[in-house]
Amino acid sequence: MLNLLILILFIVFSTPVVATETLNTEKDCPAWSQDKLQRETKSLMQQMARWDQLYRQKGISEIDDEVYDQLMADLIHWQLCLKQEPHSDFPATVFPDNKLVHPVAHTGLSKLKDEREINRWLHGRLPVWLQPKIDGVAVTLVYQQGKLVSLISRGNGSEGVDWTAKSPYISEIPQEIENAPPYMVLQGELFLHKNGHIQQSSGSDGARNRVAGLMMRKEHSPELKQVGVFIWSWPDGPVDMDGKLQKLANMGFPLALRYSHKIERPEQVQKLRMHYFEQPMPFATDGIVLKQEIEPKGNQWRSGSNSWAVAWKHPLRHQVTQVREVSFTIGRTGKISVVLGLDKVKLDDRQVSRVNIGSVRRWQQLDVLPGDRVTLTLAGHGIPKLAQVVWRIKERQDIQPPDKQRYHALSCLTLTAGCEQQFNARLKWLGEHLHMTGVSSGSWAMLTEQKLVTDLTSWLTLSVQDIAALPGIGDKRAQAIYSQFSKAKNQPFSYWMKGIGVPYMDKLSNDVDHWQQLEQKLAEAQLKQQLTSGQLKKLSEFVNDTRIKAIAEKLSVSGIKGFGRENGAGPNPVSMNQ
Repeated sequence: MLNLLILILFIVFSTPVVATETLNTEKDCPAWSQDKLQRETKSLMQQMARWDQLYRQKGISEIDDEVYDQLMADLIHWQLCLKQEPHSDFPATVFPDNKLVHPVAHTGLSKLKDEREINRWLHGRLPVWLQPKIDGVAVTLVYQQGKLVSLISRGNGSEGVDWTAKSPYISEIPQEIENAPPYMVLQGELFLHKNGHIQQSSGSDGARNRVAGLMMRKEHSPELKQVGVFIWSWPDGPVDMDGKLQKLANMGFPLALRYSHKIERPEQVQKLRMHYFEQPMPFATDGIVLKQEIEPKGNQWRSGSNSWAVAWKHPLRHQVTQVREVSFTIGRTGKISVVLGLDKVKLDDRQVSRVNIGSVRRWQQLDVLPGDRVTLTLAGHGIPKLAQVVWRIKERQDIQPPDKQRYHALSCLTLTAGCEQQFNARLKWLGEHLHMTGVSSGSWAMLTEQKLVTDLTSWLTLSVQDIAALPGIGDKRAQAIYSQFSKAKNQPFSYWMKGIGVPYMDKLSNDVDHWQQLEQKLAEAQLKQQLTSGQLKKLSEFVNDTRIKAIAEKLSVSGIKGFGRENGAGPNPVSMNQ
């Protein structure tokens, strides 16, 4: 019975009109077989239809409008590649119980994508009017002899659900209007009142879903007092926009008068769009609407057809892109990170084609593979961040990550098969901590590729001629690299210790200047509780590892200060009494 009641209460909402463009299918189509393209197109269409029905029947938005629009563009593109008729709308059913026909159809809005298209639309139409595109739930209000007789959900544009019983609990909807026309149809948006809402930082914040949920409930909720109404259309009303807005305000609908702007110059449009995007508002918005003053008669309005008004959405907060590849990077300490290679997209003023998503475990939880669609956003300091996997390709690849047991803090101290990434990361870290200037990751990679550097110390014995023999390295650059290597030999002992990766050195006393002093400092750290037992264990294991001792011995032979046998010091074993 409960399921039946939910079905009866299903709400049907609008689907945006998506403009399509002719694509160069030979150049731009996915590099798939026709059968695979057919299967993936069908899979995406089914997902879009599911989202569409959830949105239109239940008021649930599982993805943002801007993400939906971008995926819809992908779907249309694939359909054109298959030489199919572009399909950007899905049949919607309004259940027969509790439905009403709209006396004037909801037309929907075509969405223009940039300033160039906006200026083309404006040409020959100025002056026009601009209003915020409020992010809420579209409705029709019908008044007869000044009394509200119907409040109808947007539905499929032609018919919707009867919400009239909820109208008395929304204080901004007048139940009676003095001096109203004998018969009046209004179209508008139910929205959630907000205090100082900034769209740029907060997005829509679930405002539309909350309104839809309140209207779907069988009983009324006190939260309906937070719902407002913005009238954006009065079919067959006064022709003069100034007069129309003033009459609406006089009848109890003041918001349209306050938030409507006459546009006489194209440059006003972008300025006002950013105003509604960046400035505090009492409602969530997802763009702006431009409309001509002169509209067709109401009986000529058709769902999905509107030439006298267009929308321009706000700048994208989330950019959809395709995953091209999944790669794994192994860092200096053996940590494995996952990097997604992407179709290049623009975020703010940056071109992004790669994003680091963190650990292998997170990658496995996300279940993201080549062909999937993901959304990107900018985190702090403008760093690209994966926000969500919004659609997964039907045919999944089997990609195996590196064996995490093989890589750790003491692995890849020398150049061996499978160790290239971690070993090069160790060299980069060493060079940075020895303050080498101009010795980049690329420089180290060339040295290891030619097997001139195979452990953390072998670069100490290279000559200028050895370096100059590398492909693409001239005498001048070889001399510069050799000079940095020579200077590094004289860096302080503490630099070398951090460079070879000895952990927790910053937690020990700063007066460690000989390798053999580590035993004493470890004992002191244990007594002073400078390190946890786990940290002490890791430090002791590191400096007592035979390979680390071999590195210390080579540094001693090379005359590096702190590793030699002056004053009795030397690369002797270091122990820690547990």
